[in-house]
Amino acid sequence: MTRIAGKGIPMIHNEKKYCRSIGRFAGALLVAGLLLPVPSAVAQVVILPNGNRIEGSDIRAQRNGDIILTTPAGQRTFARGTYAKAIAAKPPAFDQARALAGQGKHDEAIGMLEKIATDFRFLDWDNNALMAIGQIQTSRGNHKDAVDVYERLLRQSPELKDDGTVQWTYRGALLAAGLHEKLAPMLEEAIKSGSRADAAKAQVMRGDVRLAQGQVETAAMDYLRTAILFESEAAVVPEALFKAGQALDRLRDPRAKDMYRRLVQNFPQSTFAQEARSKL
Repeated sequence: MTRIAGKGIPMIHNEKKYCRSIGRFAGALLVAGLLLPVPSAVAQVVILPNGNRIEGSDIRAQRNGDIILTTPAGQRTFARGTYAKAIAAKPPAFDQARALAGQGKHDEAIGMLEKIATDFRFLDWDNNALMAIGQIQTSRGNHKDAVDVYERLLRQSPELKDDGTVQWTYRGALLAAGLHEKLAPMLEEAIKSGSRADAAKAQVMRGDVRLAQGQVETAAMDYLRTAILFESEAAVVPEALFKAGQALDRLRDPRAKDMYRRLVQNFPQSTFAQEARSKL
């Protein structure tokens, strides 16, 4: 591949604008409830490691994480570590808090969600409440506060290290907060050992990190590699093509328009394609 050339071009990818767009996007998704890993409507239920579900009419958690489930046959106790997940019915305050956040009453919403996180510890809604708080902080542009919330979530529920929604939300917060040193090794691990989808996403995000650090040429290479080597990952390639075009534009490389054309031709319905059309 021909070496990318060209220096000193006015910056196209504006990091502050990027962070603001993340905030607006997270706020919209919070109102819609689309980012939250909310369980489906269920009775009080304990899910065992083998996937079996045991439903009951009442569920309580002890401080040590033991779960007491009331079933038609009587109360059953599940010691922490013997169940995969325990889920209570959704507390009405959760939707109330989400509505408040949508109205811009962030502090009130966070207060309600913090109470849910305490009252529903070990009953799944503690995790959902913390995720919602993180999204509210992101929507406010408080990216470091969002990072703190996600790290709190991962400390209290370490099993979520394998949850893709949580991990990519956390990584996005790290990027927006400019905490590149903490984010970089996570991305390298995902590129090296993750699924193809995760490796593709991680390589694009590594390009974002490098671009934020002023390494335009190496960022462009990350985006180009993703578009070429992971072309079967349709959820990631449009972003990679668009960002490759942006980086090449900054470098005054004529191949930028090739990236935009490829994006428009191959992914015409993508939101990135809509913006790419204006650059052709």
